[in-house]
Amino acid sequence: MDSNEPQAAPSVREKPSIKSILDLRQFLYVGLSDGAMSEDSRRVFMINLFSLVGLIFTLPLGLSSLFNGKFFLGVCLVSVAVIYGCNHLLLRFTHNHQLSGGLIIYPLYGLMLGLFYFGGIEGTGHLWVYCVPAVALFINGLKRGLIEIAVFTAALAGMMYLSRIGFQAYEYSDTLKLRVLLSFLVVVFLSGIYEYSMTVYNEELKKTSKKLEHLAETDMLTGLFNRRGLLKQLASCDGVGRHLLLVDVDHFKKVNDSLGHGVGDVVLQELAKVIRELEWSACAAARWGGEEFLISVGGVSTDQAYEMAEVLRRSVEAHKFVSERKKLYLTISIGVASMDRETPVEMALKLADNGLYQAKESGRNQTVIGKM
Repeated sequence: MDSNEPQAAPSVREKPSIKSILDLRQFLYVGLSDGAMSEDSRRVFMINLFSLVGLIFTLPLGLSSLFNGKFFLGVCLVSVAVIYGCNHLLLRFTHNHQLSGGLIIYPLYGLMLGLFYFGGIEGTGHLWVYCVPAVALFINGLKRGLIEIAVFTAALAGMMYLSRIGFQAYEYSDTLKLRVLLSFLVVVFLSGIYEYSMTVYNEELKKTSKKLEHLAETDMLTGLFNRRGLLKQLASCDGVGRHLLLVDVDHFKKVNDSLGHGVGDVVLQELAKVIRELEWSACAAARWGGEEFLISVGGVSTDQAYEMAEVLRRSVEAHKFVSERKKLYLTISIGVASMDRETPVEMALKLADNGLYQAKESGRNQTVIGKM
């Protein structure tokens, strides 16, 4: 062979593109955007997977049975395949995993009992029943799943030992019958242990997630919301009809410089306590940053919000902030702003900040309604 003749480049298997992987992921999650981050999404994923796997197995077997003259078996398998295919579409358009779960498990019960009773192809129908426990426990949960599996197992035992057609027609030995039944119960036991462990794990995961969410939205020094936590609260109610009170401790830097940051921390904790003790309804408070606090109040007019701010200001003015060295008397300045559809949270914060600045410029220890 001529050494100068160009040789064909070795073939390289292309890796699946990120886009194809994402498309498959979207297909299995039927368009849900939160992916594997929620329990509902996980159930939608698994039930959709059950539908597709059931369709892939039952449709070819059903068509093969029809082709081989087993009309009744073929019709049953194709019918279940149609149900599973329609179930995928239902799940895609409704995301109702409870309804779709029922359309998975109950046709599966019927199909497995039918295969068991009539023997399936060459008497192998009983080999398919082992898929039931895992699917039933996942879809129905541990308690209901075990109850339904107990009924299903009783039906299997009845077909084995009481029926004179179907399973009995293949003249299986009593030893084989017992082993089929016991092996099925072993699969039920193992599936139950797995489902129980997953249930416990998911509960612990939810508790940990809530605890982490609480920590992420709470100011550790004062126990109030932090900036993120209060903004989330405002976003959940759209902020419409609410009023913002932006509070700042007057001359707080002098407290830190003269008495130390430890005393400053005690002052902030005491101020948070004063805010909580007012027990305003429809109120959420946060340490906004440093010595600033933001309070959101609802269900009141702008004038009432101003009066509430004045109540807080006078309460702080009269409060004894006790440290290890001395009793402190402090004052606060407050800027007030109202939120509505024309004044979203960002603009209301700017208005409240303008009011706070005006209160500081006017001598501190006062409340001012912010204006542009």
